[in-house]
Amino acid sequence: MLEACELNSVSEEDYLELGRAGLGSCLLGGLPDWLVAYSARVVRFINFERTKLPEQILRHNLEEKRKYCIDISLDAERNDAEIQAEGVYNQRLQNLAITLDKVRYVMRCVFGDPKKAPPPIERLSPEEAVSFLWKGEGSLVEELLQSMAPHVEDETLNDLRSKIQVHDPSWSDNILKELQKSLLWLRDEVRNLPCTYKCRHDAAADLIHIYAYTKCFIRVREYKAVTSPPVYISPLDLSPKYSDKFTGLQEYCKTYGENYCLGQLVFWYNQTSVDPDSSLFRASRGCLSLPDIGCFYAKVQKPSRHRVYGPKTVKFMLSWMHSNCLQIEHSVGHLPAGDEGEATPETMAEGPNMVIQRRCGIDEDIVVGVEFSGEQ
Repeated sequence: MLEACELNSVSEEDYLELGRAGLGSCLLGGLPDWLVAYSARVVRFINFERTKLPEQILRHNLEEKRKYCIDISLDAERNDAEIQAEGVYNQRLQNLAITLDKVRYVMRCVFGDPKKAPPPIERLSPEEAVSFLWKGEGSLVEELLQSMAPHVEDETLNDLRSKIQVHDPSWSDNILKELQKSLLWLRDEVRNLPCTYKCRHDAAADLIHIYAYTKCFIRVREYKAVTSPPVYISPLDLSPKYSDKFTGLQEYCKTYGENYCLGQLVFWYNQTSVDPDSSLFRASRGCLSLPDIGCFYAKVQKPSRHRVYGPKTVKFMLSWMHSNCLQIEHSVGHLPAGDEGEATPETMAEGPNMVIQRRCGIDEDIVVGVEFSGEQ
């Protein structure tokens, strides 16, 4: 999605890929370039899944039937797996077509011409990333200073504030690289401060470390919410068991939220969700949600003396993060991971997951895409 939104253009190969899948101008005409490019990438996933799914279905079916049957025809099972995979392939294309039709309708209601719809997500520029993390209003650093102020001496706080200004990465030729260096410096400065049960500088330093090795910061661009024209339903439109529930015509309108289009495009493979933007909100937490940095500093008069964050907790957290990073790698490779790192018919039928996370409490419009480097 991000790649298509950044390019905002359609290549000849994209059109050929869509054409081979049977998606032509009747469906794609009038859509913005970024959406056509995204559709081409979805089709590539569908094609990739089509090549891998028969083998996975066959393996699954054989494992199940061997529990109850002795005589199994391998050729018949292989043919049955191919038929099932073809059915999934056709269903995928149908769901994608339905998604594009739904999104086109909402974009027409919001913008008049769907081609005028801007990409729903955008990568933060280096300057915007600095503002979000280092020196903007409500930034990570600003909240850190405000949270630790009651727990450190004024001289120490002022000294740290002065050093932070010196390490401002805004003036560097390579802002993102300098921003990472500044965050790592801040991590070490915070970690060297003495901890108490009221202020956990060590935990705040670990959080800063994660931000330092985050490669991609993105923002969700919300569209205006719209309400559909009313649809009038009579008892004759319903089945007999519902027809006696009301009399006369009932007016029904559907409201499409600010993130409806993004949610629908992310969950293109699922047409049973009435409000995909609600599902998007839940999924946008991803496999890792970073806490607000202020939670490491007590705001109550008598906080608990129970030590929750220690070496044992850190070890467990890193182990859990590592196992989830392996799942992300499978998702990025468009091969959903099973319990043992292998694709299963069930996971492949669910479709790819969007793995992002949101840092709440500072700027609800900012979404942080976490990609950890090898130096974590």
